[in-house]
Amino acid sequence: MFTKTLWTTALLALLAAPLAWAQAKGDHRTEDMRKHTKLGTAHGAAALCLQAPNADRAACQKQLQADCKGLAVGPHCGLKSRPDEHKDLAQLIAEYEQMARIHTTTAHCLSTPKSYSDCQAELRKACGGLGVGKYCGMRHAH
Repeated sequence: MFTKTLWTTALLALLAAPLAWAQAKGDHRTEDMRKHTKLGTAHGAAALCLQAPNADRAACQKQLQADCKGLAVGPHCGLKSRPDEHKDLAQLIAEYEQMARIHTTTAHCLSTPKSYSDCQAELRKACGGLGVGKYCGMRHAH
């Protein structure tokens, strides 16, 4: 009797393991979707902030840093730093808008049945060196 119960318990544990793994994988995907959405929103907000009349560039940057805290690499929310920190305002706005599109598109991709690796490949291609690393500036710890 004890052996049968032990085998039944072991069998149930083995059957549940793939389900637990799939759930964890789904949680990972959901978490990355959430991060990409937040990064897209933060970059979009920074672009809008800079377009406002009498925009305070330092205040917009400070808000971007606050919105990206813990989500992105570096002081520019994942954008590669340039030696010239006083770049043209229109260029900076365009970069923020592009980062917003990239991360929003990646979040959408992760919400579809498309494979995780396909979504990451699209992210790397779209980023094209604009952001830091292979996740286009997003901190990625799994």
